[in-house]
Amino acid sequence: MAKLEVLGPRRLLPEALRFLQGQGVVALREPPSAGAPGLRSVPVSPGDSALGEALRAALARLAPLRARLPPPAGRAQALPDPGTPAFQAALDELEAQLRELEERRAALLAERQSVRRLARLLRALVPLSAETPTPPRARAFGLALRRERGDALALLASEVARLTAGGGLVRATDAGEGELAVLLIVPSSRAREVRALLFEQGVEELQLPGALDALAPARALVALAERERALPGAIAAAERARDELLARLAPSVAAAERAARAALARLEAAACCGETGHAFVVWGWAPRAQVAPLSAAAAAAFAGAVSVSEFPLAPGEEREVPVVLSNPRWLAPFELLLALVPLPRYGSVDPTAWMALFYPLFFGLMLGDLGFGALAMGLALAARWRGWGGPLGRRAAVVVLACGAWAALFGLLFGEAFGALGEALGLHPLLLDRRTALLALLGLALAFGLGHLAVGLALGAWQALRDRHRREALARAARLLLLGAAAVAAAAALGLLPRRLAAPAAGCAALCAAAAAAAEGPMALLEAVLSLGNVLSYARLMALGVASAMLAEVANGMPAALPGAGGVALALALHAVNFTMGAISPAIAALRLQLVEFLDKFYCEGGRPYRPLALG
Repeated sequence: MAKLEVLGPRRLLPEALRFLQGQGVVALREPPSAGAPGLRSVPVSPGDSALGEALRAALARLAPLRARLPPPAGRAQALPDPGTPAFQAALDELEAQLRELEERRAALLAERQSVRRLARLLRALVPLSAETPTPPRARAFGLALRRERGDALALLASEVARLTAGGGLVRATDAGEGELAVLLIVPSSRAREVRALLFEQGVEELQLPGALDALAPARALVALAERERALPGAIAAAERARDELLARLAPSVAAAERAARAALARLEAAACCGETGHAFVVWGWAPRAQVAPLSAAAAAAFAGAVSVSEFPLAPGEEREVPVVLSNPRWLAPFELLLALVPLPRYGSVDPTAWMALFYPLFFGLMLGDLGFGALAMGLALAARWRGWGGPLGRRAAVVVLACGAWAALFGLLFGEAFGALGEALGLHPLLLDRRTALLALLGLALAFGLGHLAVGLALGAWQALRDRHRREALARAARLLLLGAAAVAAAAALGLLPRRLAAPAAGCAALCAAAAAAAEGPMALLEAVLSLGNVLSYARLMALGVASAMLAEVANGMPAALPGAGGVALALALHAVNFTMGAISPAIAALRLQLVEFLDKFYCEGGRPYRPLALG
């Protein structure tokens, strides 16, 4: 990362910021505390302040509107500048059109529901009205009651009999969906009192829309059926009109939002710039590879009036430099493993390459099955081919592919494919049988752990030397040698190495402990002991591997224990459970070993994210 200053005539500052934003490689930095004589921060004018408020208001209105729109496609309709009153007026008009179409659709949906219900109630009332014609000087009411209000029907009949002196008639029938259709016939002279009673008791009187209210029930039912058949087309037309408007709006709203964000970013960037009576200066950071192209582009765009200069870092500025991880294309997906920790400090070790080696290796050692490894690789390739999860999913698929490859390799070494089914394919253990050679598997896991920790301590010592922390570098180197000497002593005691090496190795370990204590004090002894204990954490590599192998054995024994299709089905289910657990548990355990045991030895967090001034 390079430290830059962009200089030019003061009048060109807005154009220079627009140029830098278009280049998208310069991350602005705070002005230096001690500037040149006559250099001051660019003041915020009242016009810029008002423009900033207008842009923020525009973004606040655009965000909820964009959330309702489909992905932008096609050509954008030109909208006024987002910072102008004309833009707010145009947005008011567009929102009014959209609101009108949505209200139209909502009204049609509500009408369809109402028409369906009225038709259902009328279909129940028509037979009642046919069986009970309304006499002259009488009034008929169609009512709807919830079935659970059955007591209300008896109360209604009693009250109607009281009001009409026994001259009323109440008949009810089931209308479906928990409702009763009620036909009420009363003398016309008592219709007003009966309607008041219905209102007081909360009994719904059926009201047909518009001219249908004057029709006989049978004819009204026919008219409702015709309207019900016409409503889906009307609703579809309203939805098409709304979707067409949304499709037209999507590119325009997206373009307006990008323009508003870009303009607001330039206004905020101006506050980080400096000026004199005649010139401006912009301070920033850019990837070193981009400095020469940026300088050439600035010279061409401003005819040499604006220059881009690179300056060396001042002492102590390393912590201010933004960090962008730069790894080869095949290695970049493993940067996902660092998502749970802050970025590394600028100039410190990027552990991506080491994690790309050890994480899949540990995963494969735990899963250790050719069949499961091939299945994981197949799923990863399918995810990349189908584009599941977008760019993030494709990067994760690379990590899964590497994990599956290591699992398949260890499956070959252990002679396993879905457990002992690999024997039917001619597989035999090339390294060890982890179902029986438990101590050998434990030793293999601890050896990998020892190598993992040794790499971490070596990186820590190298980082301390780079940072000129010599005592810390000495202590970490001593801990590294202590770890190696303790491993040699343990191997000699177990008979894996000549026993005559045990005493010299123990003496070397004691000297290393003393050197660590001399470099960093008594606490270094505790750190050294903890480093030895950390090796035992890698026993989980053996434990999870054995658990997976044993569960595969249980699954393979199901067809014999339960003959028939049931045993086969149970075996497949157990293998599916084993694959799921064998994917999740090793993934978490391997990640824990990287973040807790490995990075703790050397990782220097505190890097600032690289956020260049850019469009979009």
